[in-house]
Amino acid sequence: MTVCIPLAKCRYMTIIGAYAATLPAEDSVKDQFYAALHSALNAVPRSDKLFLMGDFNARVGADYSAWGDIIGKHGTGKLNSNGVCL
Repeated sequence: MTVCIPLAKCRYMTIIGAYAATLPAEDSVKDQFYAALHSALNAVPRSDKLFLMGDFNARVGADYSAWGDIIGKHGTGKLNSNGVCL
């Protein structure tokens, strides 16, 4: 789902809500989801404020060096295949 909300001074906020396939889903389903997500993200003008929210059914683990700008030092668990896709 994508929602575009007008803000002041001809600016916009785009919110993308996504729900990814679960871990046991076929790789083709996961690939299709990430291709659609990539297209949705590329369709958002760079001048928009962008919020991406959802359930990606992924574990990215606690590797701060790989995800430092994303999760900081707050990651938990172990990386799974959906985390690799993410």
